[in-house]
Amino acid sequence: MSDYDLIIIGGGPAGMTAGLYAARANMKVVLFETKGTGGELNNTDLIEDWPGEESITGFELGEKMRKHAEKFGLAIEISGVKQVWSEGDRKVVELANGTRHSAYAVIVSAGGEPIKLGVPGEQELHGKGVSYCAVCDGAFFRNMDLAVIGGGDSAFQEGLFLTRFAKKLYVVHRRNDFRAQNILQTRLLGMDKVEAVTPAVVTRIGGNGEVKWIEVDRDGKIEKVPVEGVFIFIGFKPVGRHLFTKEHIEHDPNGYLITDQYMRTSIPGVYAVGDTRAQLAKQITTAVGDATTAVLHAERYIEELKHAERAFPEAPREEMPRVAQRMEPVRVEAGQTVVRQGDVSDAFYIVVRGRLGVFKREDDGNERQVNTLGTGEFFGEIGLLAQAPRVASVRALEPSELLRLDQDAFKELVSVSAATRDQLDKVARERLAANSRR
Repeated sequence: MSDYDLIIIGGGPAGMTAGLYAARANMKVVLFETKGTGGELNNTDLIEDWPGEESITGFELGEKMRKHAEKFGLAIEISGVKQVWSEGDRKVVELANGTRHSAYAVIVSAGGEPIKLGVPGEQELHGKGVSYCAVCDGAFFRNMDLAVIGGGDSAFQEGLFLTRFAKKLYVVHRRNDFRAQNILQTRLLGMDKVEAVTPAVVTRIGGNGEVKWIEVDRDGKIEKVPVEGVFIFIGFKPVGRHLFTKEHIEHDPNGYLITDQYMRTSIPGVYAVGDTRAQLAKQITTAVGDATTAVLHAERYIEELKHAERAFPEAPREEMPRVAQRMEPVRVEAGQTVVRQGDVSDAFYIVVRGRLGVFKREDDGNERQVNTLGTGEFFGEIGLLAQAPRVASVRALEPSELLRLDQDAFKELVSVSAATRDQLDKVARERLAANSRR
């Protein structure tokens, strides 16, 4: 089993962006992709809404992304992922060939797969006139009558590509109104060779071993439209949630993974980006934005997890991802007071970088420094364990970075780990004894 900081599942725009950022951050990262990098880019002819490129093919943009990420050291392996599950403080990723890898965090950018019509003839004639990729198969249908099924951006983009080859192109949609962008509608429906068939529902695809016609129900009337190729673009269903067979991951009724603003899923250490997560727009631009956010947060999460494990060496490893996810970074300037003697004990702190002084106010009102805390040390446990006010003040001696764990999360941890409570009790007693001798 190979250990990584981060594993990325899926090599579309989101996955490759995540890989680029992770590699640039010098993380130990690998990207697993089932077929080849590019994802749905490889099924898209022209892209004209990617900033900086007035017009570029999907394949060309995908190749640029791949080369950019590999330039900074991203390892890409062509291998399908079978399942993912949590094991202790790690995520285990099992590949289709049975090989297993582990990482502190996983980014799921697996996208989706075409939704089928589910009508007679579709499965039987798949590859014999039925296709879900115009860019892949369009050239095989030169000078033929074709049909595009769907009314969204994908259907119209693929339809525009098919007009290069089709003698006539029917656009079949179940509603009169199309969901595609107006500019795409104007381009496609304005062509003489293009005819809209609406509102119409495909009920059967037929032929003699190859597609020869489709049957549509239009306003209750069954019509047979002669075509030799049917290209279906009625949407995609996400595949990300199907990777989690051993534990529940929250998703919406359509199967899209639910995330917060940091792309975190309901499983600590698992992020979802791009078309596999629930969101408003499924665009290349939104996918790469998702990935950027996810990697930046995952990098922070991994660092916080490692700090938490050093602070709580006796805690069960399976508890640490939840602890790390509830930690908040805090930056303080020299001279800034973090906790004040006599205040309510409401949080536990770990020093990530810098130095802080512990100051105790005497009976005469004067304050003296009783301790100095550096990287890797912690404070705040005395008041939390005793459920009492702060026994001392802690002030930054230089610009410092801390991790803050709220009192509820702290209580949960010590309640499930007697060894951790014993560890912190020992530290608290030693500190109180040392302070009393000064």
